[in-house]
Amino acid sequence: MSFQRLRTHSFMFALAAVLYFGWINREDNYLSAESGAGYLLGIIGGSLMIILLLYPVSKRVAILTRWIPIRYWFGIHMLFGIVGPTMILFHSNFHLGSTNSSIALICMLLVAASGLVGRYIYVHIHHGLYGARITLNELRKESDNNHTKLLNMYTVDGKLESCLDEMEKKALQSYTGLLTNMLHVISLTVSARRLKADVAHLVKDGFYKDSSNTTAADGNASEADSTLVIDSVNRYTLALRRTAAFKLYERLFSLWHILHLPLFIMMIITAIIHIFAVHMY
Repeated sequence: MSFQRLRTHSFMFALAAVLYFGWINREDNYLSAESGAGYLLGIIGGSLMIILLLYPVSKRVAILTRWIPIRYWFGIHMLFGIVGPTMILFHSNFHLGSTNSSIALICMLLVAASGLVGRYIYVHIHHGLYGARITLNELRKESDNNHTKLLNMYTVDGKLESCLDEMEKKALQSYTGLLTNMLHVISLTVSARRLKADVAHLVKDGFYKDSSNTTAADGNASEADSTLVIDSVNRYTLALRRTAAFKLYERLFSLWHILHLPLFIMMIITAIIHIFAVHMY
């Protein structure tokens, strides 16, 4: 496990523990939203949520990226998008209050949930959280390279060759709709398992030939040979599934953007109304 993934998992585990503690003690009324630490948590949490606006603004205002690179604005956006709602949950003591505060809290939770969904989609169309955006040509080149390596390493029969062609056709065809692409991804997953089983059976029976044209002896392929070919098949089918899924995630990310921004604006409006109502009445 990479250090970055370990750090992320540790942070999420700690966050879950903190939220669980707050939830099981929500009836103790140890925090008050009107004063003291509870009030301060609301101010800080709300301020963090406002700072989230700086990430999309930094994409359009060059002076912000001179101070802080865009990748760090993105990291701040994700961090504050989790810490801010957590503070506000403790500010509300995990309870719904008046109508305006309840609406503001629900909008905030919707934005936070939307952000987590967006993060999940984001990592499927980028090289990690802070990497460059993946391109379709890049994925196609990866699948072509793996196909070539597989064919150079092993001679497959007509049935398997037909299976490879059918899988590539599904993976590389143009985007035709969410449902169709989703079915293609599912179909490729099923086909990948079937292909892996068929190739493993051929290797076990010795019907393979490596790039040096040395044929296996009467169906007694070694365990190393079997591992090598299965690994080649796995890399190839994974490249095809990533290519098909990329088009699906790219479309989902576009739709997510359309939904996330109105939710965020609604959260800001309801939060302003809540603050105004609390201090006026």
